[in-house]
Amino acid sequence: MNIDPIAELLVLFICLLAGTSTLAWGLMAYPLGIAPRASGYFSLANLLILIGVLLTTLRDQTSNYLYWFGADMLLLLGFVLLRSGTQRLFRLNSSIRLDGILLLITGLLMLSQPPSIEASDTLGMLFSLMAATTFLLMAKDNLIALEHTVKRHIAVTLLSPIALMGLAFALRALLLALTPSLTNELASIQSADAIPMLWLFVVMTLWINVIMMGNALTRLVQKMRQLADRDYLTGLWNRRAMQQRLEQLHQRWLRDGQAYSLILFDLDYFKQINDKFGHSAGDAVLVRTAKQVGKVTRAMDFFCRLGGEEFLLILPGTDGDEAQIITQKLQQALRQSSLNWQGSLIPINASFGIVTTNTGDTPDSLLALADKAMYRAKETGRDRYCTAERQPLDRPVTTSR
Repeated sequence: MNIDPIAELLVLFICLLAGTSTLAWGLMAYPLGIAPRASGYFSLANLLILIGVLLTTLRDQTSNYLYWFGADMLLLLGFVLLRSGTQRLFRLNSSIRLDGILLLITGLLMLSQPPSIEASDTLGMLFSLMAATTFLLMAKDNLIALEHTVKRHIAVTLLSPIALMGLAFALRALLLALTPSLTNELASIQSADAIPMLWLFVVMTLWINVIMMGNALTRLVQKMRQLADRDYLTGLWNRRAMQQRLEQLHQRWLRDGQAYSLILFDLDYFKQINDKFGHSAGDAVLVRTAKQVGKVTRAMDFFCRLGGEEFLLILPGTDGDEAQIITQKLQQALRQSSLNWQGSLIPINASFGIVTTNTGDTPDSLLALADKAMYRAKETGRDRYCTAERQPLDRPVTTSR
């Protein structure tokens, strides 16, 4: 079948966009190493789309499974990989199994029709239903990932091209089912009638890859921010993140009167561990401490490493009595987490200081009170906790959780 010159030009433009995107994502995956797994998915997806479009242009009156069934399945697999790359990029739950099942069902239904121009409306409808499902679910994935990074209306605006692509395929499937006379305009990319649809695909191919590139850069920025706020060894929040969180929580306390507590603790005899077993053993003790305490903390708690062997646990909505109960759990968890290092058992315990918000407190004054309480625990025998000592005139604030 002869292809219309303008349609051919638009098809070549789509192939150029897909080919350029294949190379760009490949470079991001390696050697740049920017979200390599997700970038690899995006690169492969664009390559499959490129091959699928080229095979589609070779369709003619003959019944050829490669040009019909093969081309459609490559295109659909490319769409599925775009979704998988998005999920990988933002560490969302993978849907590859479900997508694979839907792709298999679509393929089997396609095989029930002979690959020919006469069956192009049915094949186009099946193709469009699978494509619409994939793009609409991809838009949902992006929305879930971005709504925690940007405002919801901005996320919706950014992702509208993906949703529009899904809706365009859904509308194409509906029109093919209800209006067979539109087959030339909707099921073929070789005739002049298909030019409006090809222009839509050009714009969408370009814009979707731009969005994916923006998502990759967004994820990179998120990772850089996370590295700036995380301790490199334990993965806990660092002092910078702690100060921001503590200030936010304190402002909420001043506004709503919701008490919070701090538990500051320091590992006992940590210097002796480094001196006797080496700094690698000391690092292992710090990592073990972070993991063990992390098992005891609640989802709303904020666990930080302040530096060296000193840690801080910020407890929102927690009064003094509750903070003591949590501290006792922390003590027990550490006592039961001795580290076996090269055949030697290294016990892990700590001294704890507890403080709860009170009238006139500031974040800095709370940290100072917790620090004094912790050092009292060390001076009175270690492996114990002390609560902050206040002036007699200080009256505790009565709050409800």
